[in-house]
Amino acid sequence: MRKRMAAYDANGKNADAAARELGIAHGTMQHTIKVAKQRGIGVDVETEDLIFPELPSSELSAEELIEQAAVRFERHRDARDARRWMEIKVKSNKPIGVCFMGDPHIDNNGCNWPLLRRDIKLLEDTPGLFAVNIGDLTDNWVGRLVRLYADQEMSKKQAWKLAKYLLRDCKIRWLCHLLGNHDAWNDGPYLIKANAQPMVPVEDWQSRFQIVFPNGKRVKVHAAHDFPGNSIWNPQHGPQKAAMLLEQADIFACGHKHTWAVNEGENAQRDFVYWLIRARGYKAIDSYADQLGYGSQKFGASITAVIDPAVEGPRRIRCFPDLEEAAEFLTWKRERA
Repeated sequence: MRKRMAAYDANGKNADAAARELGIAHGTMQHTIKVAKQRGIGVDVETEDLIFPELPSSELSAEELIEQAAVRFERHRDARDARRWMEIKVKSNKPIGVCFMGDPHIDNNGCNWPLLRRDIKLLEDTPGLFAVNIGDLTDNWVGRLVRLYADQEMSKKQAWKLAKYLLRDCKIRWLCHLLGNHDAWNDGPYLIKANAQPMVPVEDWQSRFQIVFPNGKRVKVHAAHDFPGNSIWNPQHGPQKAAMLLEQADIFACGHKHTWAVNEGENAQRDFVYWLIRARGYKAIDSYADQLGYGSQKFGASITAVIDPAVEGPRRIRCFPDLEEAAEFLTWKRERA
């Protein structure tokens, strides 16, 4: 474009002469001049007394913006599609365990660190045992809730130091991390993504993935911080609704509400067996719940699914509300495999 505008200027701003010199069509030259004027390229702004210099625009043209938007859309679409039932491949046909760790809230005074420390060690030391972070790693208070930091003995700096330890430094074999509502506040998503192991997906609120074994067997997991739907009579109303209305999965797992429940069922109309999992999390003391008079459950901080790819039907998956028992059962199953 600059070459064409230079020829245009050299020919006394005669478009026909410039086009002949360059060997291009007159219409092409006219279009070049029009675009150049829009972009401020090669066009002197002249007044009666002054000639101003050529100052190129720092802004992208409409055509360039459209091109960028098209590329950006394609990348977002490809990234979304790649995460829909993404395949996480296991290198052995031996049974494995997947621990769905409920909301840790590691900096809260009510976090049951003795139990969490025990579970971290079990996850590190038990062969074939993996983990999914259901979300709400820290309190990460925002807005009016920032005042609650005054009652916490752990600083925000210390909280993120422990978060980094859980996400990257300890030897837990993570399958994925979910962002809960607490994680989504402030800079939580960026800090979690920055501190997580590079290969481990960090998903906003929910993740649908498949665990694929060498023998071709697959276990589909739909994990979410929570599923839509509430019932005072059924703590599994949300995941049960998902099992009835959403895409089929072998496990529907969630947390968020600081209660736990485990259910297995069979959908006769859609012909599949499924597990519903809700993990209570590690926040064992909840001052807000105490103020409202709600009771606090003692078990189910995490729920672990032991998966045996060598069998079919209800025997393929067994779920445990205690990680220690799950680890013992998994070890026994792997020794027999």
